Amino acid sequence: MSTTTWTDEAAARASPAAALCVEFLERPTALEAWEAYERATRSYTCTRAFVEYFEEGAAATLALVRPRPGGEPWAAFLYHLRADGSAQVLGRYAAPPAPTIAAFADAVFERHPTVQRIVTDLIEALPDATDVGRPTLALRDVTEMRIALPGSVEEFEGALESKVRSALRYHRRRLAREHPSVRLDTREREEIPRSWIAEVVRLNRERMASKHTESVFSPHYEEGIFRVARAHGYATVLHDGSRIWAGTIDVRCGPEVFGWVIGHDNAFGTYSPGMQCQLAAVEHSIARGARTFHLMQGESRYKRELGGSTARLAAYVVLRSWASLRLLDVSRLCEKRVVRLARRSLEGGDRIAERLLHRKAALSSLARAVAHRSGRLGRR
Repeated sequence: MSTTTWTDEAAARASPAAALCVEFLERPTALEAWEAYERATRSYTCTRAFVEYFEEGAAATLALVRPRPGGEPWAAFLYHLRADGSAQVLGRYAAPPAPTIAAFADAVFERHPTVQRIVTDLIEALPDATDVGRPTLALRDVTEMRIALPGSVEEFEGALESKVRSALRYHRRRLAREHPSVRLDTREREEIPRSWIAEVVRLNRERMASKHTESVFSPHYEEGIFRVARAHGYATVLHDGSRIWAGTIDVRCGPEVFGWVIGHDNAFGTYSPGMQCQLAAVEHSIARGARTFHLMQGESRYKRELGGSTARLAAYVVLRSWASLRLLDVSRLCEKRVVRLARRSLEGGDRIAERLLHRKAALSSLARAVAHRSGRLGRR
């Protein structure tokens, strides 16, 4: 493992307190380097288990941004150099502030003269991308929902709406009365059975198919989920002996918990089994001292009922200069604008359709069905 250090000399001359040091570690293998990376990024996709399984991290370069040489990293970036003159930053759901992105970008462009652009995955959206100090474009943005966790389970349950608490009590009592052998269990890391992972992923795939959506969790992905969960996570399932009705797979990194997979058997939907598992997972996270529970991308009623609030994520490209702008960048920005307008039109149409047809999200459901049917025809 070779190491080089870059310091923002101009910032140091202007203000010694503003100087940032970027330390590059080629092919990082030392345990302390990975621990620093995980502490700085606080995202499950930036854990060693995830990177080694999904991202071929051994061939990447790790950049640690510190306030001074030897200090605790403020941010960390793992990246690959690509043949098209770009540096691809691995990991999503990280939250690097603009000054650390600026220092990282300056250091990469100085270290790699042929690199013209730095591309990130979805990360915490910047309040103002101009703070990076270089041309910076958000080529993609999405919304995730997350829960700011209180210090106790009692406080969390007390903050839920009364109708939500009443519904959950009703489902629990009914389930206990009609299926007394059903249990809700949570197991952590090495205690998680491989069969639990397989069943929750299967239920997720079936649930997505019933909504005319294709699940991303392939058999390869399923094995990766198992490895990451065994290293950093826990699983919660509602089961009747060997039969699993519903379950969640969650991964913790520092004070952050990420709800990675959730699924339930539609045959037992009247008991709200997925909601019961998700609630148990959130309460388990609170008991373990977590501060934020990420409900991941997309908005839904159950996420709002659990106290989730929206947060914006964006995938950025940082350019060496405007001369590095590509036609593809412009087309992506146009596509993003069209998608945003289409989504707003669907939402407006849904509101009208709900009043006329008394059916929730009628146009969105139709659009998903058409897209699913078109995808199936395209694969034939």
